[in-house]
Amino acid sequence: MTVFIIILIIATIGVAYVTFSESLAKNKLIKYGSYIVYFLLIELILYAITGSINVPLIILGISVAVGLLILIIKFSFNLSTNKKSIKYILSFLFLGIALYSGYLLYESIMTPIRFNAEKNKRYQKTVEELKRIRTAQIAFKNEYDKYTKSLDTLKKFIINDSMTVIKRVGEAPDSIYLQQNNNLEKAEKLAWKLGLIIRDTFKVSILDTLFNNYDLKKFGYVPFTDNYKFEMDTASIATGGLNINVFEARVLYSVLLNGMDKHLIGNLNDDAQKLKLYPGLRVGSLKENNNNEGNWNKEYDIK
Repeated sequence: MTVFIIILIIATIGVAYVTFSESLAKNKLIKYGSYIVYFLLIELILYAITGSINVPLIILGISVAVGLLILIIKFSFNLSTNKKSIKYILSFLFLGIALYSGYLLYESIMTPIRFNAEKNKRYQKTVEELKRIRTAQIAFKNEYDKYTKSLDTLKKFIINDSMTVIKRVGEAPDSIYLQQNNNLEKAEKLAWKLGLIIRDTFKVSILDTLFNNYDLKKFGYVPFTDNYKFEMDTASIATGGLNINVFEARVLYSVLLNGMDKHLIGNLNDDAQKLKLYPGLRVGSLKENNNNEGNWNKEYDIK
């Protein structure tokens, strides 16, 4: 796209120069030939960009362009009997087109830059929320031996429930380490049997530990959207002869990036489709036991 716009700018400036230069403008073959080549170039650029314009439409486009050019020339004659009016009007017209093409060139460069900057900002916040859902799900499963498919249930769990914490108290004395030839594992096993190391089990508030200083009003909602919730579900999959409970929380690119450049969002969806990947951000999986990993790049794990 950028190359096509550069070609158009160069061609437009060239035609403007031909129109303005008296020596070149006097040669009708050069003057009108440059116009025809210019509009042919525009049609070919359109054809190359879209890849879908058929030949009759190209001919129609050229005819319309030439017709408009004739009307402009006639209008110039009506404004003044001085033929220089044609030169100035057409020159400024083509220079205006060149300036507009330059603006399009600038936008073609800056649009993906702005898109990626905004996309990265939205990705970062969304990844943080997906991680919080994962943290809550793991705590929920530790207490109830399963995941939940309800964000509301998970939120109530965070507010009202607590989780079990096991703290180890004590340690194996040096004499036992020496007795077990400094084997840490064997020494600690013997210390457990002798009661020198014990487990102290107690409950702690999930809200005050895992979600301290976090605004729970945001929990479960996709950032930068109008109160759109993450999709979440659970499943039971067979692996290694066992049925494993898994969960998945996700959001589509079309939702997360809503309001941004639709063409660039479409490119993300196309890339995901080609690679047979989920077209959005996701944590966990309903098809495999992936240890609740997210599908985002690791750069988003670093704040």
